[in-house]
Amino acid sequence: MHVYRLSTLFHSVIRLCVLSLLLVLAANASITVVTSATITPREQFGVDHLKSVIASLPPGNDSVTILVGTRNAPVLAHISPVPPFPAGVHEAFHLLRAGRKLFVVGSDPSGVLYGCFELAKRIQLVHALPAKLDFSDHPAFLLRGPCIGMQRPEITYEGAEYDYRYTPQEFPFFYDKHLWTRYLDFLLENRMNVLYLWNGHPFTSLLKLPKYPEAQELSNDQLEQNIRLFQWLTQEADKRGIWVIQEFYNIHLSHAFARAHHLPYHLSAPNPLASAYTRYCISEFIRHYPNVGLMMTLGEALKPQYGAEWLSQTIIPGVKDGMRALGLTQEPPIIVRAHATDIEADMRAALPIYKNIYTMHKWTGESLTWTNVRGKVLEMDEKLVRLGSAHIVNIHLLSNLEPFRWGDPEYIQQVMQSCQRIGIKGLHLYPLRYWEWPVSADNPPELQIDRDWIWFAAWARYAWNPDRDPQAERQYWIARLAEKFGTRTAASHILDAYEESGICAPRLLPRIGITEGNRQSFTLGMLMTQLIDPQRYHPEPTLWTADAPPGERLSDYVQREWEHQPHEGETPLGVADEVVQSAKRAVASAEAAEPFVTKNKEEFNRFLNDMRCILAEMQYYQAKTRAAALVLRYGYSKDIKDLEQAVPLLEQSVADYRRLVALTSDTYRQACSVHTAARRIPFKGGPNRYTHWRDCLPEYEAELSNFKRHIQEIKTAHLTVSAQVANLDWLFE
Repeated sequence: MHVYRLSTLFHSVIRLCVLSLLLVLAANASITVVTSATITPREQFGVDHLKSVIASLPPGNDSVTILVGTRNAPVLAHISPVPPFPAGVHEAFHLLRAGRKLFVVGSDPSGVLYGCFELAKRIQLVHALPAKLDFSDHPAFLLRGPCIGMQRPEITYEGAEYDYRYTPQEFPFFYDKHLWTRYLDFLLENRMNVLYLWNGHPFTSLLKLPKYPEAQELSNDQLEQNIRLFQWLTQEADKRGIWVIQEFYNIHLSHAFARAHHLPYHLSAPNPLASAYTRYCISEFIRHYPNVGLMMTLGEALKPQYGAEWLSQTIIPGVKDGMRALGLTQEPPIIVRAHATDIEADMRAALPIYKNIYTMHKWTGESLTWTNVRGKVLEMDEKLVRLGSAHIVNIHLLSNLEPFRWGDPEYIQQVMQSCQRIGIKGLHLYPLRYWEWPVSADNPPELQIDRDWIWFAAWARYAWNPDRDPQAERQYWIARLAEKFGTRTAASHILDAYEESGICAPRLLPRIGITEGNRQSFTLGMLMTQLIDPQRYHPEPTLWTADAPPGERLSDYVQREWEHQPHEGETPLGVADEVVQSAKRAVASAEAAEPFVTKNKEEFNRFLNDMRCILAEMQYYQAKTRAAALVLRYGYSKDIKDLEQAVPLLEQSVADYRRLVALTSDTYRQACSVHTAARRIPFKGGPNRYTHWRDCLPEYEAELSNFKRHIQEIKTAHLTVSAQVANLDWLFE
């Protein structure tokens, strides 16, 4: 009995509300997700996401049961019409609708996870369950993921390269769980399954080492915080199908341990104490973090001839010690970098005693160059593939691209197709700005996962499947860019600008500079002496052209011109002209997009400014390279007219550089992210030394002034200059 008398209208409203609620409940109840009683956290994460998407659907009459699990899960036993997965396939899934049943079947827990997310995406696209569905997918590459440097642009810890302790002062982002969650979700969205963390000696930041108390470098409270955070991080990553891999260098020691035993922080040869200590660190790491992997740089500190011994007698035994402590029978994967070590000898020693081992090699050197099949580097990758261990390609430092935006999906697809053709099994990807993660160089800084999303997304997409139709891929990226900027018209022009600007630095650098990114900040320019003879600035002069496609360097070009010899392959002046035209097309495309941009206009304006910056940079190099060619010609001709013709070109290069300074003065905090003294081009690095274009402009103005003055001296005193390149330096000093 009602206490209060309600009006007829009020009764009607109540009945309508109740009816609507029942319909919503019925709609939610009409789609049932069924799993086995026990599933892995990874599968549960996918199921929870799928359920959350289903809960947002509008009311409907369809009654469907979604059965989720691996191929042999009890919930699917004897009822799944999904055919078996091919032998050896990992992370595969199959989505199938059969009447009122919908199957999400994975080859393993990661396959279930990806299948749930794929179905959820399709539901969100049409706001309903797919009426028809029969789709399967699996990745082409076993390992796919980016790296994060637990390292800084400058050396901060007792002068030791690569060594940094995990502290809130050094790495505040490491303690930001909200940012980590965003990042891990971003990796899952792009189906990346690995996260590499780089550090010189991470063990004392992540472990208590009771056997060696003298090794402790952090306070008890800080160490406890780090251990809790790393446990949380690795568990959250594991739920998302992401394997966290901790990299370390050899032989690096805890600084406290080294001091206690009167040893250097880095050793070039093994000794029994260092071996026992390192073996213990590794065993404790495996014991405390069983779902985390290890990657090592055997060389740099350790001499190459000791790599095989150290790997087989210290590192692998340490892993096996940890396995025994946990009762593990399956070997955790470990990765060995083919860097500064005799990797073939290392693998010959390791493979008989440890099978689950990967090799890794740099594909890009320390700059991105515009070639997909790269001579000696390709030969090394092919050799490593034949060693018998799975091989991973390392897209290493992108020093010639920073700090500007870069995103050319077509190039990335071609690289991954080349990797697949060779037999490479994994991708290790550097961010566009490694040394200052997680922010960009913009003023104010932006998060790289927001600013450079297309960089990560394209590598991830083609590491999953590089064999996609190019025309369909163009439409895919236009759709993605339209989500960001509002319209397909704007997106089409922006994609064109990305592609036209994307070839500029990768094509030009190998023709006129060096590709060791720790030693050259390409965007900051080059002195005339460096353009005339860049080889002297390379740490290994015999390898300085390893990243260059077939063609000529500037000195070769001038000599052939002087001797009237035919040219071979690309020429510096030809490439300089071509990249300027490409940069002009990029600016024109970006400007054409501007009227059609309806979303994220501030970010678009930064993108447009970057296109103008790249054009100014390329025009600067075009003029200065032509000036350098004339100076080199003077070494042969002794004709002062060659130097006089170089003057207006050098003046033009300074004018172009001033424009670059103006475009970056307020928009960028700095250009290069490497701040150590290892950087030599254009100027020796160091803390707060030549990090912005405005820092370099006075030096280029002085170079021009010196050049003009020396020309007058030559004309006045009737001097001549030797044909030797080094003797041309005085013209600019």
